[in-house]
Amino acid sequence: MTDLKIRAVLVGSLVDILGSFILGALFFGILGGVTGAASAEELTRVYDGSVVLQAATLSLGLLMTAVGAYVAARLAAGAERLHAFVVGVVSTAMGFSVVFAAPEASPFWSQAASLILTIPAAFVGGEIRRATAERGRRPS
Repeated sequence: MTDLKIRAVLVGSLVDILGSFILGALFFGILGGVTGAASAEELTRVYDGSVVLQAATLSLGLLMTAVGAYVAARLAAGAERLHAFVVGVVSTAMGFSVVFAAPEASPFWSQAASLILTIPAAFVGGEIRRATAERGRRPS
């Protein structure tokens, strides 16, 4: 674990968390505009009534985890898998805290899928970085 670069993990995790927050806000802003929801309660009803919308927000969160893991792997300039994995662990820990703080915030299937798929999403981000690394160095 001596190859772990904390700065790379912190930046990657911030990309994941802040990116997820920003994409979520944009998603709900657009959803509110498209549906014409007049209140937050009405928007919540629209969202809660659609598995497709719930799957879309899950996908956006997993996408940002992959992006954050990619960023961490790139900043680390080596040990890509380790850094991507640690970003996935941080994101999963944050997800557990949200689930325990607000268990009714989203359906169980969505929470479970998020917790199960976060580390694999981070792995994908790290592997994309490994695959696109400079040819002059062997990815680790």
